[in-house]
Formats: sequence, C-alpha cells, structure tokens
Amino acid sequence: MTSWDIITPTSIGTGVAKTSLGTITKPEEVQSLIEFVPYYAPAGAVTAGESMLLETALESNSVNLLPKRIINPVIQAGLGATFATMIPMLEAWNCNTPLTAGATPQIQAFGQSQIANTVAPSMGVAFHWSNSRPTNPEVFYNKPDNETATGTAATTVAGNSITINDGKMLTSVFGAVSSGTVTASSSILCSMQFNSNDFDNSQAIEVPIQPNSVGLAGLTSALNVKGSYYKNVNMGMKATATISTVLRVSEALPASGSFLGGVGYTKI
Repeated sequence: MTSWDIITPTSIGTGVAKTSLGTITKPEEVQSLIEFVPYYAPAGAVTAGESMLLETALESNSVNLLPKRIINPVIQAGLGATFATMIPMLEAWNCNTPLTAGATPQIQAFGQSQIANTVAPSMGVAFHWSNSRPTNPEVFYNKPDNETATGTAATTVAGNSITINDGKMLTSVFGAVSSGTVTASSSILCSMQFNSNDFDNSQAIEVPIQPNSVGLAGLTSALNVKGSYYKNVNMGMKATATISTVLRVSEALPASGSFLGGVGYTKI
C-alpha cells in the first residue's frame, strides 16, 4: 500500500536565504519514502528579466537521508510590458529511503532561490510513502551551493564542482539554465558535461539541457516546458569523488544567465 501527503506551499521570500517550508511526520505504518515532488509558483506576476532558479532540499534529525538537494525546472521570465510564463511539468525525485515501521520521525523541507526575485516564489512538497520496505538502493542528490554565469559566447563554461562521500554508483544527472534579459527570436541551446577522474571509466556524460526559444517583440516570452533530468546513468565511481560541471553553449546568448548541475547517486 502507498499513500501521498504534502507540505503545503510557503513563500520562500524574494532573497536567496534557505527557508523552511515545514515539517511532515511519517505515518506509523510507512516503511519507505518512495519519492518526493516539489511544486512551486510565483506569488504574483513574474518580473521581466527575472527567471526563477529554485532549490528544494529534505533534511531530518531522525532519518539518515542526507543529502537530498535538487534544482527544480526553471520558470523562465520574458521581457516587455506583456509576456507569458509557464510553470514546468512537475518532477518526481526517486528516494527509496528506508523507514522504521511503528516510528513517527519527521522530515523537514526547505526551499531556496539561487537568484533574488522581485516577486517571491511559493513552494510545497508532496511525499509518496509505502508500507513496504524498499527493494532498491536509496538514492541521494547533491548540487553546488552556487550558480555560475553562462556568459554570452558560444563556448564551454566551467561550473562549480560536486563532492560525493561514500558514493558507489552515479544514477542520474540533472541541469538547469535560467535566462537573464531575453531578446526576441533568440534561443537557449546548450548541453552539460559531468566530468570526473573518480569515475570507473572515461566515457563521456554529456546531456542536452531542455532547449528554450523566445517569441517575437510585443510578446517576448520564453516558455520552459520541463526540466533536464536524466536517469539510468549507472556510472561506477570511487567512494570519494569530485565531479565537475561544464556548460556547453551552442549558440551565443543575448545576455548572460545562470546555470547549475547536480547528480543522483547511491552509497556504499
């Protein structure tokens, strides 16, 4: 048997401070957290040129689930007096976190903007529970603390690195690029590399970031349909691994934006 419950949406403010969204208590019968699903929206009209690049994280004082830090698909802003925005499709983040039947530990969720916004985003989190023990290894997620500027040139840009401790298998990668000031009829077309000398082999891990295009003047909108989350990577790695992220910009950008990459993995 499975069930769902939520932490209702809370404003995370207009700045970049880590904000508690609330706490959820595990039902007694539950023996695993299958997955979690963040959901979010701006509290008002998005400001021109201010895309929303948001982190969701789970923590607990009674469940050993760290780290669980992900980047959500970007709400891209447009430009001008009138423009449309789109909230990307929801993404479920697989966990397989084992929990003890009969106990009622608490899990706390946090939201954080990577870039300040004039209008505050609100964020909630849904939790998918199971009364059965997980049959697959627990999945952990991590990302750099800070974003990196894309620049405007069609080139490769080194991002921040991710350090993994007690790792065993890289299972997924994800990335996000938020636009700055958009220009009519321009596009975001890029890919992200995840490189490490601590992987089991030297094969490449480079994935496309969800492309984005901008409309014509008068309705200069940049609509982002979904995030860039790739599962079934299954790259072995050393117990302690440092993974570098690199953005490959395929077409020059009209203005610099921001990017972040992250990884999912299992532990020893």
